[in-house]
Amino acid sequence: MAVPAFPIANAVILKDGFNLQRARDPIATDMEQGNVRQRPRPGDNVGTVTQTVRFYAADYDTFVEWVKTTLNLGTARFTIDVWLGTSLANKVCQFIKPGTTLVASWPNPGQVDVRMTLRAYDV
Repeated sequence: MAVPAFPIANAVILKDGFNLQRARDPIATDMEQGNVRQRPRPGDNVGTVTQTVRFYAADYDTFVEWVKTTLNLGTARFTIDVWLGTSLANKVCQFIKPGTTLVASWPNPGQVDVRMTLRAYDV
């Protein structure tokens, strides 16, 4: 099954305010001697990206409908360009808690900024 692509072609990834965690925290086990044993988790090629995407207000309804229907209320994976600190890269992603971390704001009447927290695969 093909992974759907982000539907807004003229969207702009804002570089201000992005946050990137390239790996998940390791599994930590406290040992009897006071040491802590750390080991990687399965699937450690998964990172977390928080970014803001700006698009025209006319495209906002298309985005909302895409999240609702194509992504099954934001739970399915999709491809999108993510800012990795030095460049944009197209990655397979999934929204993390789309009900609370997918937030829209209107910086001016013609544009919408959507802040999203994504689980990005293969970062």
